[in-house]
Amino acid sequence: MCQYPLFETLAVNNGKFKNIYFHQQRVEYSFTHYFHKKCHLDLNKILIPNMYQVGFFRCRVDYNSEDFQVNFYPYRPRSIRNFQLVKCSNLDYRFKYSDRKRFDFMNNFQTDEFIIVNNGFISDCTIGNLLFKQKKKWYSPAHYLLKGTQLSYLLAKNQIELCSISVDDIYNYEQIMMINALNPFDPMRAICIDRTTILSELVVS
Repeated sequence: MCQYPLFETLAVNNGKFKNIYFHQQRVEYSFTHYFHKKCHLDLNKILIPNMYQVGFFRCRVDYNSEDFQVNFYPYRPRSIRNFQLVKCSNLDYRFKYSDRKRFDFMNNFQTDEFIIVNNGFISDCTIGNLLFKQKKKWYSPAHYLLKGTQLSYLLAKNQIELCSISVDDIYNYEQIMMINALNPFDPMRAICIDRTTILSELVVS
């Protein structure tokens, strides 16, 4: 049993947490629906050390129902040039679990990132939510596994819409973008969708 079954990853930019409201919202949801307890973890009270006051950093908060620990790290974004489609059934990732063994099998494949197809619908990748562009509008899969904080932010700002996207629909879109707490919406990071950037589907039992 993991000492801290859940965690949050926050972006720290020049001494300030980004989108902390949505992180706190998710922590409170996890306390209610995972721990079945009143939330005692207030992310706003976490102090950022002096050495992380200038620049961009990653903060990881591991927590359980009684305790938590905080660590800060340098951050270097991943370069994603292609995705491998992965077919799964009844995959549950409603909470931000520390145990990510459910994704270990993906380490055996040569691709930059994966698109998880859960019960026939596009959901997320392994490190964040996905956005798809069609006719100058951006959409995100309604069948997401975990509602990320950047996804929540973009929905609150009405910058994107949720919609159901099946495997057959994916090539009807023009571009794809991964988003998470450390990688906000940026059209410059989007890649074009074709047979070289979206690789063949892998069936997983």
